[in-house]
Amino acid sequence: MSKFFQINVFAIIFLISLLSGCNGKSENFEIDLSNFKVTKKNTVKISKPEISSSAKTKNELKSYQNKSEILSSVIFGKIDPFSKEGSKVRNFTSDLKLTGFASTKINKYVFVSYLGRAGTISTDSIGGVNTFLLPKGAKVINIDPKKMKLIINFENEDYIFEL
Repeated sequence: MSKFFQINVFAIIFLISLLSGCNGKSENFEIDLSNFKVTKKNTVKISKPEISSSAKTKNELKSYQNKSEILSSVIFGKIDPFSKEGSKVRNFTSDLKLTGFASTKINKYVFVSYLGRAGTISTDSIGGVNTFLLPKGAKVINIDPKKMKLIINFENEDYIFEL
């Protein structure tokens, strides 16, 4: 019963404070709008700027060059700038990393990593044919485990890798 009495007392106090806060005040709230300026609709006219003759010459497009002209001007980098592949030679020499050599009585192997893949290649490895550890068309020419030397032919050039 005492809990019920406490809740009723609390509710009565809350209602009295709420009703006393809502007493009407004798003051009237007024806003003075005499200095308020209303802008007229569409009073600003937008004029088109005149284009000078010098600006017209800057916007002219040049004709494109032939593919053969661009290919002949390329010295380093991609062989064909229109191809999707990157510079094959530069990527090949920087992406292929030797990690070790192994030899058996029958075969010689090189542990390599290329483009995030790791494994072994041997003297009969050809890139794109029987291994993905070499770029397409690259062939292993010689593996010398004693000198820790690997020779690969790629695009009619021999590349020597040493550990």
